[in-house]
Amino acid sequence: METMDGNRGIDDASFLADLDGFLHDCDVLHPSTDLHPATTDLLQDSNQLVAETEALLASYATKTTHVHVQQDHTRTSTVKTTKTPEELRRELKNAQAAKRRHRYRVKLKNERQTLQEQEKTLSEELKTLQSARKKTRTIQENSIAAPLWKSIASRQMDGRVVAEEQERRLKNAVASRAKVIQEVNEMIRQQLCVVNAPDTQEMAKESNGVELDPDDIALFEEYLQDMDVVYKQTDEAFQASGVEENPAASYKVEPRWKRDGDLEYFENLDVSLIPSSFERTSSAMWQAMLHVHRQKDRQHYRGVTDSEDTIAVKCRIPSPKETGERVDMLIHLVTKRFVEADRMIIVWRALTEGDDEFAGMHSDETGWCVVRSTSTVDNGAATTVLQTFTRFIPMTIATTFGNKTQADQFAKLVVTSGEEDGSEIARMMESLLIEDPPMQAIVKGGKF
Repeated sequence: METMDGNRGIDDASFLADLDGFLHDCDVLHPSTDLHPATTDLLQDSNQLVAETEALLASYATKTTHVHVQQDHTRTSTVKTTKTPEELRRELKNAQAAKRRHRYRVKLKNERQTLQEQEKTLSEELKTLQSARKKTRTIQENSIAAPLWKSIASRQMDGRVVAEEQERRLKNAVASRAKVIQEVNEMIRQQLCVVNAPDTQEMAKESNGVELDPDDIALFEEYLQDMDVVYKQTDEAFQASGVEENPAASYKVEPRWKRDGDLEYFENLDVSLIPSSFERTSSAMWQAMLHVHRQKDRQHYRGVTDSEDTIAVKCRIPSPKETGERVDMLIHLVTKRFVEADRMIIVWRALTEGDDEFAGMHSDETGWCVVRSTSTVDNGAATTVLQTFTRFIPMTIATTFGNKTQADQFAKLVVTSGEEDGSEIARMMESLLIEDPPMQAIVKGGKF
């Protein structure tokens, strides 16, 4: 009996030690004030269980002492307990399991709160990134739109410049055409006067002092016979001048003194690119040659057989000196046109006589003008080449010549007069070709 009591005492001591450790753990654990209501209920149940366990242990200890006392004194009383140690251990294990479940729930709640905080942080970062991406896209769209507007503005500016240039050309064309109309009206008026009043024309001829005498007629006949010979020398003359076959631009060779034995002479070369068709340029060139010497002091030779292609005229023209003074010169001019399949050739012979201080001085002039089409195309428009080559041979009468300087001045005067004639012909051609849009200017050169 005592052995059984000893073993029971050992088991009770071990049980009390386990229970004391459990109670210590329960004292250390304090419930959090911010837990969920369900967690709070669980803690209350655990605390109630702990309280019941303490009460049970207290009553068990009292009963055990009472039993030992009674055993010592009477050993007849029996010990009565409500629960066995196995049941208490089972309840203790259940309490420990509840504590572990509680810890797990707290851990899950903490993890949930951490995840919610991370979600909030990541959402804010996502909004920041989306806003930055939107700003970047806006900047890119603006950077793409800016060059587009610049390109549109640039095209509009180019269109405005083109329109202003066209307006300027139209104004120039209107002004030039008005001038041409005025000149044509004047020509028609003069022709009507000639038809209706022939006697008046004869009176004017007599008053200006330009009359045809037998020497003039003989000179014209000689020049008319020379026209075919001069025409056959066209290619040879241009080859000797060194003219380019297909010039890329207009150019002019200044008059040059040359000597052939005792003969001294001038040569003058002029090449112009006309932005017009061959047919229009040829017609304008011939019309300009017909009207270049329509001065008051003018007399035509009526003995010309081919009047449509030949001109024979005697006229008096004023020529400028280096000092600015004007000196009259008398010119006998014969011009003839030859039309080929792909070019037009104009040849002329002229005799220029000095007056006043240059009396007794002469200049024998021979000229060639070739109008032909070329393969050069300027801005899609046809281009025509106009080549002019002139040879001046100054001459003096031996009985009156004695001043070399004066002879040189006369030679320069003849060359200057030829250049003025060339400028006038170029101006007339420009007026006649004004209907061609590419024809805006003509390079003006020597006498044609």
